[in-house]
Amino acid sequence: MFYIGIDWADDHHDVYIIDGQGTKVDSFRIDHNPQGLSFLRDQVRKLTVPKEQVIFTIETHKNLLVDFLLDEGYTVYSINPKSVDRYRDRYRVSGAKDDTFDAMVLANIIRTDRNQHRAIMPNSDLGRELKVLTQDEQRLIRLKTKLINQIQACLKDYYPQALELFCQIDQPVTLDFLLAFSKPQVVPLVKLMRFLKKHHHAQAEEKAKEIYNKLSGQHIFVEELTIRAKSRMLIALVNHLKMLLVQLDEYQKEIERLFAGHPDADIFKSLPGAGQKNAPRLLAEIGDNRQRYPEAKNLQSDAGTSPVTEKSGKVKIVHMRFACRKSFRNTLYQFSFSSLAESLWAKQFYYSQRASNNTHTEALRTLSNKWLKIIFRLWKDHLTYNEGIHLANIMRYQLKATPVVAQNHLSKTS
Repeated sequence: MFYIGIDWADDHHDVYIIDGQGTKVDSFRIDHNPQGLSFLRDQVRKLTVPKEQVIFTIETHKNLLVDFLLDEGYTVYSINPKSVDRYRDRYRVSGAKDDTFDAMVLANIIRTDRNQHRAIMPNSDLGRELKVLTQDEQRLIRLKTKLINQIQACLKDYYPQALELFCQIDQPVTLDFLLAFSKPQVVPLVKLMRFLKKHHHAQAEEKAKEIYNKLSGQHIFVEELTIRAKSRMLIALVNHLKMLLVQLDEYQKEIERLFAGHPDADIFKSLPGAGQKNAPRLLAEIGDNRQRYPEAKNLQSDAGTSPVTEKSGKVKIVHMRFACRKSFRNTLYQFSFSSLAESLWAKQFYYSQRASNNTHTEALRTLSNKWLKIIFRLWKDHLTYNEGIHLANIMRYQLKATPVVAQNHLSKTS
């Protein structure tokens, strides 16, 4: 067994590793960024033992580092800082105290008194696999966008009229057309009709005539050497995109399969506007371990939707929360935007924020914060969302507040 204590801070973390006898194995400092977390993971892998034999200890249960360790499949213990204070004297050799010493104390606490503390339970294997898949899917989607942009740039260099032939580049008929006719040319009308019918185009004759007219018009002269070179590049990019689209389709099917088999699927499917994309992503980001978020504010802080208030004397500053899981926040933004079309109160709340001179992003972030309060309650109580019930609750709250306003008005006029 190996025990790893981490003394965490906002911008860095001190790590101390000991074995089952309390002998120091390693100690180092990492920055609080993706590179630092990756370095920690690589150092732990060098221990060459199963993850079940590596125990982490830290003085918090809601740090982004904790989420990283849990998602990696490690066991993490959260120790109350006051409890750590009581252990310090046991291991103190002199009056010296530093961050490395605190990390060493944390490692020894679990080594000697593990039975007196409770581990932070990670998400289920199904939840963890769903999170990995949804995050990788979004990386592939970003790669797809890059490929589409590269194809557009390539066509602009030698074949700009091809960009006007179809609505979308990432549809099969467009990609097959670019492969079949990768060089600027006037394609015979019969050949175009045959191509479109093969791809089951709804209006093959009309579309064939439209393409023929556009290809037959006057165009900017391009040297033959440029056409030969760029058409080769186009074919390479289109083939890459076609393979990527196949993989994205497979990812979507697997995500749908895992999501359908998850016990919490109905909770997230019931959210208005969640759909096939956002519902699995929300479940993956929030997870299925109810112990990770004791209160809604913990969930809101992790997602970065709740603002940060700083006070110094008479000065009070409220600003956006930057320390959060960016993928979680982006997923919430996408869901909140989609909910505007299907949730009456969400739409009204969004436009009330815009009327208060908030930007589109600020309004979505505030709406996301509202949604997280609702989602947290549903998630904790294993309930599905009902728009009618929520609207009734809003009306009930407003009716309770109305008599107070009227009473105050009557007292002023009497």
